[in-house]
Amino acid sequence: MIRYGKSSGALLAHKKGFFAENDGLLNEGRRIGAVYTQQPRRTDCKCCDAPLEGPRFTKQGIEYVLCGRCGHLNGAHEDTDAFCEAMYVQDGGASYAKTYSSADKDAYRARVRDIYVPKAEFLRDALSEAGETPETLRFADLGAGSGYFVAAMRDVGWPHSHGYEVSDVQVALAQAMISEDAVKAHALDAAAEIAGTVEADVVSMIGVLEHVQNPRDIVAALRSNPNVRYFYISVPLFSPSTMIECAFPEVFQRQLSAGHTHLYTEGSIDWMCREFGLSRLSEWWFGTDMVDFYRSVAVELERNPETAALAGYWREMIVPALDEAQLALDTRKTASEVHLLMRFAD
Repeated sequence: MIRYGKSSGALLAHKKGFFAENDGLLNEGRRIGAVYTQQPRRTDCKCCDAPLEGPRFTKQGIEYVLCGRCGHLNGAHEDTDAFCEAMYVQDGGASYAKTYSSADKDAYRARVRDIYVPKAEFLRDALSEAGETPETLRFADLGAGSGYFVAAMRDVGWPHSHGYEVSDVQVALAQAMISEDAVKAHALDAAAEIAGTVEADVVSMIGVLEHVQNPRDIVAALRSNPNVRYFYISVPLFSPSTMIECAFPEVFQRQLSAGHTHLYTEGSIDWMCREFGLSRLSEWWFGTDMVDFYRSVAVELERNPETAALAGYWREMIVPALDEAQLALDTRKTASEVHLLMRFAD
């Protein structure tokens, strides 16, 4: 099962802060980037573990390398304990959680409904397509954040779904918005242990695999876990959004910045599947490249008093065409994101 495209309306409604708070978000990304560049140089590919050699470029003062073996886009520095502590754990992860939390229950529920329920519905449809009866399966969400996907899974018929998360701030929000058993906190170094022992038929990592220190260890642990049969992920991709960010350095960098120190490609996803015995069952390709392009031009127009009057015209010209333009990228699998349901080999 392969799907392409998704309406941008919900994203525009929920991400207004990306426009209004551009400078603050940009500066926070630069602060985190400065921490990242102080870490030791990376010597091996984060995906295939080969010596890191290949084409290079620099963005926001950070060097990136496309692995010559698997095609994975790597940041040139290590995701050390110190970096991950600064990114996700210090102050309970409050600075990171700001981008991903909702202020009240109505806003939280709206985000679940508009953004995460479609992801859960796709998972349900994909499992049915694979011959499963989804409501009989056990589900666990690793890197559950504020619990949005756990809430969505419960909404579509899996009341015992639960998640695991390192940020105390986000765990507290999930427990307040859903229930005390929705998301459990764990130490930063416990992720692989949980992956190897969790009692679930389906494990999801929605926008998470790119954040963990050692994604290879996580996938290997899941493969060794006799309970886990299916692995559902969404990951950011090396796509036009990356080039847009390079062309607009004064606009908030959403795709390749801060916790996104590396990006997947078709090649690196295929490598992961071959190495760890994963079969790709269902795929949903959709991105926000055109929204990023719209936002980047809009921010620059509004920033300059001489062009601010054009911002409204830009919005009227481009917003009605966003979904059609993005679909052209999605169907070519050059989008900024993909959702994949995979099955571990018996």
